[in-house]
Amino acid sequence: MGNSSELRERCQQALELTKKHGADEVEIFAQTAQTVAVDVENNDLHTTSSQQETMIGIRAFVNQQVGFACTNVDEDLETACADAVQLAKGSPRDEHNLLDSPLPVTPVQEIYDTNAESFSAADAVGQAIRILELAESIDKRIIVGNASVSSNLVERCIANSRGLDQFERSSLFTYFALTTAKDGEQVSNMAFRFDASHFVRDLDVEPVIRGASADALGSLGAGRGESFLGPVILTPEAVGPILGSLITFQLNGRNALRGASRWGKALGNAIAAPLLTVVDDGRLAGGVATSAFDREGTPCARLVLIENGVAKSLMHNAYTARAMTASNTGHASGSARSIPGIGPSNISIQPGDVRKDDLIADVQHGLLVSRFSGSSNPISGDFSGVAKAAYLIKDGKLDRPVTGTLIAGNAFEALQSLSGISSETERVFASTLPYLRIENISITAE
Repeated sequence: MGNSSELRERCQQALELTKKHGADEVEIFAQTAQTVAVDVENNDLHTTSSQQETMIGIRAFVNQQVGFACTNVDEDLETACADAVQLAKGSPRDEHNLLDSPLPVTPVQEIYDTNAESFSAADAVGQAIRILELAESIDKRIIVGNASVSSNLVERCIANSRGLDQFERSSLFTYFALTTAKDGEQVSNMAFRFDASHFVRDLDVEPVIRGASADALGSLGAGRGESFLGPVILTPEAVGPILGSLITFQLNGRNALRGASRWGKALGNAIAAPLLTVVDDGRLAGGVATSAFDREGTPCARLVLIENGVAKSLMHNAYTARAMTASNTGHASGSARSIPGIGPSNISIQPGDVRKDDLIADVQHGLLVSRFSGSSNPISGDFSGVAKAAYLIKDGKLDRPVTGTLIAGNAFEALQSLSGISSETERVFASTLPYLRIENISITAE
């Protein structure tokens, strides 16, 4: 990749051009991404891609009106700067449309590997082939329906008219496998595993394919389930769509500001069982989304969102912090293609003090859900859908795999009924999640 001075020079150039066209204040966010990826489909190498792009986003402020434009073409930079100013002049005025003064940023360590610069498409293909070879060696009944290995080198630079000037370089390898198992006429549920690393030396696809293969084989021979109201144990992958999406929506400052979050005015109140503590840490060592600063150049930090069941903090960017008279938490999200939003970085549900097997051992009649396919409304909390790779639990043990089983409930109520959190956790994209046991869920066998 290039050096920091090149991207910084482009940011400063864009900043001056935007001011020249009449902006009162300016923010420039530039990003260069170099990606190498290999995809697998149906037990075969499918596509290999390699691309690099530099995108520059311009946010122009005119009399507290905001306009945004972006470009990936050097020759169009001044046009984009002028467009941002013109869009600002036609936008509504808002007293909260201001830039923050820059704060000191401490660089994070261990997020860039110089060896990543020489990681080639051939290297990615080698890792993809290893996934296929491992799957065949584990069990010839395994089908790798979809898998991917990718290398992502990113440079980020942000500058504004208040003197902000930050640059960061990161490398990230991501890899996943989606498998099924087929034995004669029997076909298992799909099983998914994901992992990531910042360093070439830590790239290890074996646990991913072994985990996905074991899960797929375990669900072979699934039969009809049972209908009842009872406890459900969610694996880390199932936690995200059912409960994780509700937590991040409800604690988003923008949603609170527009009245879409019932937790927006509930800080300091219990909103879940005392077992639950949720943390977002933008500087987490080894985290997928670890960074020194957010989309607006605000320093990232560790933020406790929920502590012992009590709502503690909302996630804010500069706009919502100002509008709600709160502290900016450094949660501006997004790329150079859009204005800053709000989102978590490395969110985690803190582990409990019991093993997942002990969560199961306490259940007389319940269901283990490995994956969830359905709808979950982050406003009402209602969720319903198919429990994928599910197992009946009887007398404290996994009884048998089941198929065609529906689950339904309300996520707000599920958080209140939370009765167990495992000590084991798994990484699911940028989240770190344990197994959760929730009570009084409607389980219906089709």
